[in-house]
Amino acid sequence: MSRATIVAILVTLTACAVADNGQITRPLVIDFSPESESFAAATEEYRAIWTAEGERIVMAMERATGLRFERGPIRAIVYEGVSYSGYGSAPMRLRASYPYATKQATLAHELGHRLIGNPRKTDDHPILFLFLYDVWVELWGKEFADEQVAVESKRRGLYDYEGAWRRALSIPAEERAARFKSLR
Repeated sequence: MSRATIVAILVTLTACAVADNGQITRPLVIDFSPESESFAAATEEYRAIWTAEGERIVMAMERATGLRFERGPIRAIVYEGVSYSGYGSAPMRLRASYPYATKQATLAHELGHRLIGNPRKTDDHPILFLFLYDVWVELWGKEFADEQVAVESKRRGLYDYEGAWRRALSIPAEERAARFKSLR
C-alpha cells in the first residue's frame, strides 16, 4: 500500500465517526449561509457553535431519542425572521439577532424537529419537548436549559410555547423519555 493511500485512508477515517452499530458514518454537515451580508457575523456565530459543539449536539440528541440524523448536508440560512427547521432539501432558517446562548438552543431546537422527521403535518412541539430540555441540560447545564425555556415561553403568536413547555416539564425526565420512546 502506498504512502498516499495510507494518508487518504487516515484522512477519511478522521472525518468519520463510528455509529452504535459499528458502521462508519460521516459527521452531520450544516452549510450556514447569510441571507444577506448584514447577517454575516451572525452566520459566523452559528458556524462557530456548530464547529465547536456539533458533534456533541448530534450525539446527545441521538442518544436521547434513539433516532439518527439524516445524512445531510443541511443548508441553513441565517436571516431575521422566525427560525424554522426546514425538512429534506428545504433549508433550515435561523434568526440572526438572538444572543449566543439562544443561538445554541435554537440550533438544537430546529435540529430536533428535523431529527423527529415530521415535516410539520402536525404540531410536533409536544414531542420535541419530551427530549429537548434534557438535551440542553446534558449539553449546557440546567441553568442554561431553564433560561432557554423562559426565552421560548415568552414567544407569542405562532405557537403556545409557554403552555407546551409547562406541560412537558410537569412530567418527570424519566417519564418524558419513556413517552418519547413509546411514540417512536
